[in-house]
Amino acid sequence: MSERTMHDPTAHDASGAMVAAISREIVGIYAEYFGRGPTKAKTLWRDDVITCILEDAFTKAERVLVEGGRFDQVRLNRQAFQDQIEPVFRERIEKVTGRNVVTCLSQINRDGVAGELFVLGPYPHGPG
Repeated sequence: MSERTMHDPTAHDASGAMVAAISREIVGIYAEYFGRGPTKAKTLWRDDVITCILEDAFTKAERVLVEGGRFDQVRLNRQAFQDQIEPVFRERIEKVTGRNVVTCLSQINRDGVAGELFVLGPYPHGPG
């Protein structure tokens, strides 16, 4: 797995170590529940928004379906699965960040690029 992280110096909560930990957690969830993880992950954290972009996210079976013109079925299956697994994503992000996850959004495209987006609630004891 190639992991790339971005640290925005103006975002006080997006330390490089925490962004890397988020990438590892998301890839780990994919590996645990899909049987394989994406080969690349890039996480961006700015203010209250965390976005994780994952490349090469399809399983072999999903790739066969996509190549056979059944991407819509793959996306529907992924969305149903993400709806069920959302509590795991929330728990892991909350553990790394120490903040409540207010919203989770998930999507995948035909090229096997997935996006996981998390909107965080306020700091439990104020910023910093």
